[in-house]
Amino acid sequence: MPDSENNSIPFFSDNSSELLFEGNIEPLLDGVNVWLNVYDRYMNLIFWNSTAEKVSGYERREVLGNDHIWEWLYPDKEYRTYVTRKAESLLEAESEMDRFETEILCKNGTGKTISWSSRTLLDNKGSICGAITFGRDVTDRNRAEAALHKAHEELSVLYNIASVTSGAMDLNIILDRSLEHVLPVLESDKGIIHLKNEVSGRLQVAAYRGLDESSVSELVAFSSDAGIFRKVYDTQTPFALPNITELFDDGPTNLPSKLFNAYLGVPMRARGKLLGVFSILGKAGRRFSEDEITMVASIADQIGTAVENARLYEQARALAVSEERRRLARDLHDAVTQSLYSLTLFAEAGHRSLKNGDLKNTDRYLAELGTSAQDALKEMRLLLHELRPLQIETEGLAEAIQHRLDSVEGRLGISARLENDTVGEFPPETEGMLYRIVQEALNNALRHASAKNVTVKIEDGGGAVVVTVRDNGIGFNLNRAYSQGGMGLESMSERAASIGAAFHIETSPGRGTLVTISVPAEKNGKGEARV
Repeated sequence: MPDSENNSIPFFSDNSSELLFEGNIEPLLDGVNVWLNVYDRYMNLIFWNSTAEKVSGYERREVLGNDHIWEWLYPDKEYRTYVTRKAESLLEAESEMDRFETEILCKNGTGKTISWSSRTLLDNKGSICGAITFGRDVTDRNRAEAALHKAHEELSVLYNIASVTSGAMDLNIILDRSLEHVLPVLESDKGIIHLKNEVSGRLQVAAYRGLDESSVSELVAFSSDAGIFRKVYDTQTPFALPNITELFDDGPTNLPSKLFNAYLGVPMRARGKLLGVFSILGKAGRRFSEDEITMVASIADQIGTAVENARLYEQARALAVSEERRRLARDLHDAVTQSLYSLTLFAEAGHRSLKNGDLKNTDRYLAELGTSAQDALKEMRLLLHELRPLQIETEGLAEAIQHRLDSVEGRLGISARLENDTVGEFPPETEGMLYRIVQEALNNALRHASAKNVTVKIEDGGGAVVVTVRDNGIGFNLNRAYSQGGMGLESMSERAASIGAAFHIETSPGRGTLVTISVPAEKNGKGEARV
């Protein structure tokens, strides 16, 4: 074995396995920007370049001549055996190994994913004398791919749920298909939906999946109206537990093992009214993440809306409701089809580039894939919010706008705030029109302006209530937009005119946009201007 201070390599061979040269070639190999190490036929490291030092944290003086490096990088014995067996296979017969990924433990305790390409080395007699290995740190790339996959899963389930709930279907079908689409994303096969009986006020099982009738009966018996389902309903708060039996108040000590499940329950709402509870049962001990809880809560609200609309259908008001939902379904299809098609193209192109070893183009396609996924997810959140009934009747204009900012802009990482400097009261139709104008302005800022900051302000303008929507986006040519009939400008203007409001837009390319609606204030019985 060479002297560890000299760090020389007595051999090197190319793909044809012919000896190229002998002697000290450390300056050449040490300068490459990938991890490079060489081990001899006894699995001893005899070369360790500067990139290997930087990535692993282990200096060459610690590694060369020290066979503990395998234990340091792979502390798990079973996994270490698997990796070293792969490395030893190069010493048994002349061969090569490409894109073999392993998880290493660096000196600072962090984990990294390395993609290896290795070749057998031969001496000048043609005998196997070691192997050379190139490693590329793909930790960030794999994390990006995992995040993209997660975003794609969320996009898919939101799209499926929106499709299910936007059609005029039987309530039982809506509930069953909702469980069918949600459960696989949460790696579960068990779920229950409770709806509140409008007459008795009790929670009743309306749908379930992955559970037999006896299990459902036992859950209902042990939980009833004093258990976990009622707690979720009464507190209007999601509950996530590693084991559902933790909150069985009066359950027996010999509970059936089939009841031992992790639990996630979220309230279902529509029009500000509680309708029931959406519950997921997972493997006992599992902890649901905040992202999973947020996603299920959003889905539960969509299902809640579907439940309410189904009831409206039964009360002979479903014609208008179903027509509106079909319109939204068409908008949903038009908005995301292009993005989903782009996802497919970029995924296929990235796969081909990766297969061909073209890492530069692979990274580019992954970036484009991520951008398309985010755009599609943005459209989904916009349209899913539109599927929800307005809350103006029960909460008022300011609360409805705040809810929109929280559920759409807030979840998309956009800085959005509402400044309400006046209290206000308008006829319901006026508040509805104002909300639609604000919603259209916010949609434009999100879809077209690439805005990062949005502010909605409601203030007393002296004899009028002024509502403004300001964004820091890319702006646009106002005259051209009006002439082309885009961005819903005419619709906003017509809505403002229908309530006697003045409507004005200030914008230009690169300078953001300010939308102003000025409504003559109406006084209440106390002489106060209210909105």
